Amino acid sequence: MRYEQIWAKMPESMKQQISSQPWCAAFTKDGVQLDDLLTDRSYLIHLLAQLSQNERNTLRLILSVFGCESFTADALERQASLQMAGAQAAVGLVGLRRAGVIAAFRKSWGEQLYALPEDAFDVWQGLLFPSVKLRSRDERDAGELEELLGGVHLTPAADDEQERAGAGAGAHPRGLAQLLFHFLVACSQQPSLPLTNKGTLHKKQLLKLTGHLNLPRDLLRSAGIAYAFRDQYDDGTALMLELAIRMGFLTGSGERLYLHEEAVKAWLRQDYATQQSDLYTIWCQLLLPAPVWLQHAIAWAEKAEGGAWYEADSIVRSVGECCSRKEGTNAYPSIYQAVMITYLAPLSIFRFLELAKDREEKVWFRWLITPRNAGKTSIAQEKPGASSIYVQPDYEVLLPPDVPLSLEWEIAAFADLKMSEQMRTYRISKESFYRAWENGRNTEEIIRLLQEHVYYDVPEPVILTLRQWGEQAGKVRMEDVTLLRCRSADIADALLRNEKCRPFLGERIGAAEFIVPKDRLAQLSKHLEHMGYHPNGSRRNKEEESSAAAGPALALQTPGICYTRDTLQLYELETELPERSDVYPDMGSIPGAWLHDFRAYHGSTRKEMIRKAIEWKSCLQLNKEGESRLIIPRGLREERSGWVLDGLEDYQEISLSGEDWQEMKLILPGINDEA
Repeated sequence: MRYEQIWAKMPESMKQQISSQPWCAAFTKDGVQLDDLLTDRSYLIHLLAQLSQNERNTLRLILSVFGCESFTADALERQASLQMAGAQAAVGLVGLRRAGVIAAFRKSWGEQLYALPEDAFDVWQGLLFPSVKLRSRDERDAGELEELLGGVHLTPAADDEQERAGAGAGAHPRGLAQLLFHFLVACSQQPSLPLTNKGTLHKKQLLKLTGHLNLPRDLLRSAGIAYAFRDQYDDGTALMLELAIRMGFLTGSGERLYLHEEAVKAWLRQDYATQQSDLYTIWCQLLLPAPVWLQHAIAWAEKAEGGAWYEADSIVRSVGECCSRKEGTNAYPSIYQAVMITYLAPLSIFRFLELAKDREEKVWFRWLITPRNAGKTSIAQEKPGASSIYVQPDYEVLLPPDVPLSLEWEIAAFADLKMSEQMRTYRISKESFYRAWENGRNTEEIIRLLQEHVYYDVPEPVILTLRQWGEQAGKVRMEDVTLLRCRSADIADALLRNEKCRPFLGERIGAAEFIVPKDRLAQLSKHLEHMGYHPNGSRRNKEEESSAAAGPALALQTPGICYTRDTLQLYELETELPERSDVYPDMGSIPGAWLHDFRAYHGSTRKEMIRKAIEWKSCLQLNKEGESRLIIPRGLREERSGWVLDGLEDYQEISLSGEDWQEMKLILPGINDEA
């Protein structure tokens, strides 16, 4: 979940409580928004300086163990048990909630869940783990690098990692945006996209939509992404539908989908790198919130500066340094394989980045796009210039790599795709020409488009043939009309006498029938209903359906078919901020001296203080001959020689008898532990 989603649920009073804190009050007075304050590094540095040690330790623990996945207070306490007292984690969580860093949600039965929003993760990762660095080529000795690589570029990585992820089956040389483009072109060439009773596209139609789609069979499953209708859609089809729906290209109701052509054309007008970056953002939305190791891997990879090569091993090492689980060296191969299969290999398939191997079989990666959290150095983008195409005498149209998708969309309207590589090949046929003509294109528009973008002249025979096809078009045509049949000639006469109805009636055939043109059907149906007639079979024409697809009636986007990992959106936001005193119920029932002074208490009082510290999951400070020790008590047990205190000191389990200290004090994190 992101901060913007949280703010939408948060009452104004709670926003005011957070924004009025001393650390951010000056910024909010200058008009800085809360979501910027809690996601921008320059502001979070100020907040980090204001956090208490308990809050810092708790936040670091959350990043290490949970990432952006939800957790309960009990789960946080269990994870903190070898590092902190339970009260330290509880007080730290309270402080982080009051600062707005951690959001709380409530299930219907009252259980609370907590989470760090996704859009702050990468900043906190960099602030709390400043020593972690990715290893790049620039950091290595140049002579060693030449010797390692033999003076040539890195060779494309294949074999084990990508083959396990199925990369060999569908790595399009231009990437995911090109595949989505072909899918959208196929959608635009269908009269409509009706859905079955189950809500899926028909199988025959799927064959037409995915004819040029070739992606690995288990692409989504390998990345941990689940989706509905798995028995109807393969992974590639599911991904195309999900992307098209999330981008707003496909909208609809429960009966059919509509192509929102204006949204498609707006996207096509962007440069190709931006189109790829848009799709990368959606891919990450499908992955997040990810398991903590993957969340760290994504965030570190995105910090890599564009154009430079980075060692894939360094991502795995970074994950090991950021995650608190001590899994041992035997876990390294499995983590490396998981990072490759779940994250890096799909990005290579989509051409968001490229993978390579050096002579030592080490895998390296570099970005082909500018990822969301990249460093200041961006990948250099060529400014789009005049793109040239080639028109062959055999009616083939060749599109070099620099031809933008916006121009390819216009060509795909009157030509059929034959091959899609870096160079895309289309062929103009009589069928493709008539398809364009039926959709409103005329001959001269097609010729002018070719002439404006062709590198050489358009071959004269091609122009003559196009004009010949244009002359033949329209001489004979089939039109969709509706037969209006009245029960009697008297009713037909009454319709003709009605001034509102008469303009929309077409040719009268026979005594009681009319031929109604398609463009008049909707208005005629409305007037017939006002007259008290209810003609069956009234329907909207295609133009109305298309305008509805782009208009307010279909503003609610069709739900995607991939299951979201973000279950927090199902729960209510907790709208009250906690107090630190909530961690210690009935704190007024204990003597104030327990918190303020070192004293040599009687044995019964010692036991009482220990039991209270265990109840509140707090700490004890013990003193003997001037040497002070901080203990996290875990238990109190009786032995023949007397009673024994079990606890934790400096991450080590210890047992102490009453003779092991002279004076003691109860330490309540957040109350009297600052010293």
